[in-house]
Amino acid sequence: MFDAWLHAFEAWVRAHAELAFAATFVIAFLESFPIISILVPSTALLLAIGAMVGAGLVDPWPILGACALGGVLGDACGFWLARWIGPYAVRKRLPNSWRRPYAWATRVFLRWGWLAVFCGRFIGPMRAVAPLAAGVIGMENWRFQSANILSALIWAPLIIMPGTVGGWIASRIKPEEAPYAIVLAAIVALSGWMLFRRYGPTVSAHIRTRLEMPRSRR
Repeated sequence: MFDAWLHAFEAWVRAHAELAFAATFVIAFLESFPIISILVPSTALLLAIGAMVGAGLVDPWPILGACALGGVLGDACGFWLARWIGPYAVRKRLPNSWRRPYAWATRVFLRWGWLAVFCGRFIGPMRAVAPLAAGVIGMENWRFQSANILSALIWAPLIIMPGTVGGWIASRIKPEEAPYAIVLAAIVALSGWMLFRRYGPTVSAHIRTRLEMPRSRR
């Protein structure tokens, strides 16, 4: 069902290329807004838009700008919301499944501040609660926003470019070469999955341990 919905989205963007900028902004905003990001398949949609960029259907620079802007505003709104409703309301309304990631993110923010905001955008579970944690601990607005903007400028091309590369390659494959391309893509995907399964948990645990270390021990 999701594949059908994704194909429908791609068809809509192809038919309304002039609205791709607005669609990218909304998707990036939802991807960055706390909690909502876990409910919306934003990453897949942004990769689909990236594929259209690679195929030459939409202009890359407005797409990258819209993605970065949506990411900035999504995190900023989550941060302002947390400061407005306060720590008690955040903890009370947070889904049970996200209480441990939130508690971990709060500890990391208390120790690392600006760096935690910057890195939080690139760490899956932390991204969903990072703005809330920063707002709850009372981080200064200018410190949060500087890390928010800088990380979004890096995050936008990182999340768009894989789809762009895939779209560029797909648009240049001849019909008779398609089976070989599919096999090659499957091999690459399988290799990536095996590497992730082999080293992903170790790397994730190492990052978590290093982030939780007091600065004096580093």
